[in-house]
Amino acid sequence: MKLKYYVLAALLSSVWVNAQVNVDLKHTIEQVLLEPLTGNVLVEDKENISAIDAENHKVVWSIAKKDYSSTTTLQSIDKINSKLSANDFIGAFSKNEELSLIPNSPFALVNLENNDLIINAATGKVVFNSADAGYRILETYYMLAENALLVLGVKGDQIEFVNFDLSTKNIKWSNPLGTVDSLGKTLGGLFKVKRVAEDKIVSVGSTIMVTVKGVLYNIDKNTGNVNWNTSYAITNFFINQSKDKVVVITDESSLFSSKYALNVLNLSNGDKLWKDNITTKNISYLEDHQDKILVAHTTGFNFFSYKDGKKVWKKDAKGKNIKRVIPVEQDYLYIADNEMNLVNSNGENKWKKFVEIADDEKDEVYYLDKVGSDRVFYLTDTYGNMVDYVSGKKIWKKNVKFDKKRPLVYSVTGDKFLVYNNKRIYTFDANSTDDPKPKGKVEVNNDKTIKSIEAFDWGVCLVGENDVIGLDYEGNQLYHNTYKEPGEGQRRLLKSAGIVGGALLQTGQGANAAMANATVTMTYRDANGQLKSETGSLLTEAAQNRANRNADAFGGAADALDKNLTAKVKNRFNAMKQNDEYAFVANRGEKGPELVKVRKKDGQEVVKIELDGNKPLYEIDPVTENLYYASGTTLKIYTK
Repeated sequence: MKLKYYVLAALLSSVWVNAQVNVDLKHTIEQVLLEPLTGNVLVEDKENISAIDAENHKVVWSIAKKDYSSTTTLQSIDKINSKLSANDFIGAFSKNEELSLIPNSPFALVNLENNDLIINAATGKVVFNSADAGYRILETYYMLAENALLVLGVKGDQIEFVNFDLSTKNIKWSNPLGTVDSLGKTLGGLFKVKRVAEDKIVSVGSTIMVTVKGVLYNIDKNTGNVNWNTSYAITNFFINQSKDKVVVITDESSLFSSKYALNVLNLSNGDKLWKDNITTKNISYLEDHQDKILVAHTTGFNFFSYKDGKKVWKKDAKGKNIKRVIPVEQDYLYIADNEMNLVNSNGENKWKKFVEIADDEKDEVYYLDKVGSDRVFYLTDTYGNMVDYVSGKKIWKKNVKFDKKRPLVYSVTGDKFLVYNNKRIYTFDANSTDDPKPKGKVEVNNDKTIKSIEAFDWGVCLVGENDVIGLDYEGNQLYHNTYKEPGEGQRRLLKSAGIVGGALLQTGQGANAAMANATVTMTYRDANGQLKSETGSLLTEAAQNRANRNADAFGGAADALDKNLTAKVKNRFNAMKQNDEYAFVANRGEKGPELVKVRKKDGQEVVKIELDGNKPLYEIDPVTENLYYASGTTLKIYTK
């Protein structure tokens, strides 16, 4: 494939800027993906899949689709296509894109019309080819310790698990689960009504624990035999420290109520160890203590014996509607209704009374944790204040009051908190006794569109869908850029709509609650009472550093999205991604939708890009701050 590169002389000093580099791919671009481990950009066009190097902007590898589209070798697979399209089990695995990244791995999955490929996204090398192996791929999991791929595939009319050894490039074992028809009848219906978490895979001794669209399988690592699987879909699972039990959460919701159930399974045979589930509206915290598990949920907060599910504390921690639990050393800070309290490891209150932190139990809690010199800082829809960690007494006699009818956004830098609410700026210092006063008066037409607030050495920056604003620390305006929305219809079509380095906005309270339970995590305490993480990292040190920088750039925005926006703007989509130094804002230009890159320090519009049509393809690398935009057959690269 012949490629042509144009290095343009235009600099980012003017608003209307041409791309620094144009990569002509000769065929219409259909998809653009940022590969997070290397920063390379994967580009799919009508004829090829290519990778563009993040530093020199050259094509580092390319594969032609036609080379992997042999119909003669796939006739047996094609015969079952009609079954696949009409089957509930198979239908659950349908993908909208031909190219997708395999989670927690350096690999990508390519779904062609009559073939599936797994490629090394860094090198372009094809490591698994359905035409050779004889399987159509439904799902793929990467097993780091084994350097292997666990593939759920279709061969003939059989659904099979396949262990593909990446070192030898051979199938180590395969094991049939059942026929397309039988699994469609027995399991397909599970995927129609229940919301499940993202599938995950965990190696435990000689077994593999993996969820397939919520159905949990225990597989012998050496033979591939399925030891057992659940006959129901789960939303999440966790392995205890002793590695002999599985904590599972299931969705028990109905049309009229949202409920979840927690139980513990014997890892070796899948039997339930507890006679009764813990059934609740919401599960807020789990902590493994080897022989027992701490469970905080809507109506209770207690330790439960792994053996039989009996409570360890004589009484649950006081309070109802337990919304959040924060471990602090050996204590637990928690929210019940609209109040907070502190208990020790025996469930005994450390404060004489609860501390009210909001007007109403439904008020959003944005921040609650130990800060500074033995203090607890809380930030909610209605109040902000600190209390003494030992006594529970408030540092300021009166709470700082917020208008909960107006949006609140915040950022944290060390022990300092920056808050925006009702067109005012507040600065909280965790080590000060000074009562913070509102500063400035930010004139915003619609402050519900404000997404984030950040502190810099030069001042404060507010970013929203319609505004980018710079203020000094006294609240005086340094600049104010305003933008017009490109229209709701166009906004919905913009790439990564509703994502600011975080998760897609869900629709409806039920969906949000379901995802909250699906994504609850398990914390672990060792024999010395020290907290430890559930998972390790698959990245090299260099890649980990890059990932951390990525997290630094997008993490704050993601945090703000999840906590500050989801409850307020459920069905709202936006076309803005941002990083530490720049904001990217969608605007309605004279000729149609455009993307504007704004420098936060001074408000200068360094790039303004006309978007072709209403469904633009673009990616923004938060690490290099490069913008990759597909226009016809050309990938336009705008560098920092």
